[in-house]
Amino acid sequence: MTDEILLDPLDLRWVGAWWLGFLVASCLLFLTSLPYLYFPRNMPKEDAAGDEESRPEKTDPLQELSLLQFLKSFPRIALRTLRSPVFLLVVLAQVFLAALVAGLATFTAKFIERQFTQTASFSTMMIGGVDIPLAVLGIVLGGALMRRLNLSVGGAGRMCTAAILLCLFTALPLLLVGCPTQRVAGVFPPSQDPLSCSAACRCPQEAFNPVCGSDGVEFRSPCHAGCVAMEMDDITHKVRNYTDCSCVPGSASPGAGSASPGTCGSGCSRLLLPFMVLSALTCFIVSFSQTPSYMMILRTVPPEDKSFAVGVQYMLFRVLAFMPGPVLYGIAIDSTCILWGRKCGRKTSCHYYDLDLFRQRFLGLQSIFICAALLCFLLSVLVLRRQTGSPEKGTGSGGGGGGGRYELVKSPDGSPCKEPQSVPA
Repeated sequence: MTDEILLDPLDLRWVGAWWLGFLVASCLLFLTSLPYLYFPRNMPKEDAAGDEESRPEKTDPLQELSLLQFLKSFPRIALRTLRSPVFLLVVLAQVFLAALVAGLATFTAKFIERQFTQTASFSTMMIGGVDIPLAVLGIVLGGALMRRLNLSVGGAGRMCTAAILLCLFTALPLLLVGCPTQRVAGVFPPSQDPLSCSAACRCPQEAFNPVCGSDGVEFRSPCHAGCVAMEMDDITHKVRNYTDCSCVPGSASPGAGSASPGTCGSGCSRLLLPFMVLSALTCFIVSFSQTPSYMMILRTVPPEDKSFAVGVQYMLFRVLAFMPGPVLYGIAIDSTCILWGRKCGRKTSCHYYDLDLFRQRFLGLQSIFICAALLCFLLSVLVLRRQTGSPEKGTGSGGGGGGGRYELVKSPDGSPCKEPQSVPA
């Protein structure tokens, strides 16, 4: 019966319906996949220029290969793609950013919940309602800006570098926005001596039912606080207060204090607003590099290898970002635990974290990924300069990176691959 459950979303022992999000997401993915069933068997190809409509259609040599022939040529194609330094650097930069996103998407709600004493549902809503929409908006605006300025490959690289550099200035201040660890008797500040005031209670080590003393000190359970009586609510039939606590100083006598159910909290929920503002700006700015970096990959590989390059890109995402990223964040978070729960002699979940270490390692790992992505984008710009001799070789004098575009690849017949030039109004 729900009326017999004494937990609420603010309780540290609360476990919500974590599976519900996966169920809703799978249903939405199923609905959005239905329109793909109505796509034609062969998609119409977009012509490179209006005067090429009369030219005979060129077939992709890779599409004419049989499966056995493709498997034989696979090592050669893979080596040719991976030998492109710009491709490797841009993909590595995207891998670092993908690892960043994977870790933040998994643990940011937990970070907000612990740092600012918020419920898990509210923390998730803050991410889904603030960070994700701004990240989507940044991706759209990044593509629109690249199209508006008609950026070349070098211009796209500089745009990615500028976005990540600006993102670093909004991510570093997050290290300073956080809360100190609340005082927990016998846990923080660390102490090896058991509480003498509740030694006669013989409290089990596995007991975890946090209460907040009237003096602002938190205890792992009413037993650890030395409480011998409790006040019940006549309407909800839940515990309203624990009284006669020997470890909590009271107004009448040193051992007659009281304790309320639940955690005392970190006491600085007011810092949630500046944290969310900086976090949202970071997501918005870093997403500007998504479309330009993707276009850099498509423009720096041979036309017949573009689909293969995209496949390699997403394979590296899964192997180097989406799998180890959350693991690294989880290890960093677990290393800040100061009290592990135990059940049947085995370690379970973490009850209390050192919030200062939690913030430093969690957000510090984010800053490391951003710096690594910045370094990769900087190196890609330097490689482009070295390959072309100048950042705008072969481009016009248009603003924002040139009115034309230079290409680093050639078509299979040896002629330069050109894209349609924009005609000034």
